[in-house]
Amino acid sequence: MKIKFLACAVLLALAGCQTPASQSVVDSQQPPSSAVRREYVEALRGTIKAGNFVKAEISSVVLLNPKKQIYAYCTRTTERAYPNWSYIGLGLQHNMILYLKKNDYRCHDERLRYYDFPELRKMKY
Repeated sequence: MKIKFLACAVLLALAGCQTPASQSVVDSQQPPSSAVRREYVEALRGTIKAGNFVKAEISSVVLLNPKKQIYAYCTRTTERAYPNWSYIGLGLQHNMILYLKKNDYRCHDERLRYYDFPELRKMKY
């Protein structure tokens, strides 16, 4: 029992160590281009059930690492069967996906601007 409690305490402490995005990253926000929107929808086509989203939003694109030219953005969606927001964080370098992370903690930063994403909501097969 002590080991389980200690393990939970360690996990909670580590979860609290995730720092929010720096102000310079937040200041670099740019609305997502139509190309970013289109490519995201194309990447998901065939992997999810089209027309399943009730709400869909896409965040601003931010510059995470100026030296390496790593950009990132997030999407958040609600589905008919799951009405709470689901978040996905995506990192790009030279127009190639570096990572795709479900429930990326950075997507919850209140300073990040989100925009309606009708292209994803209306996605066809």
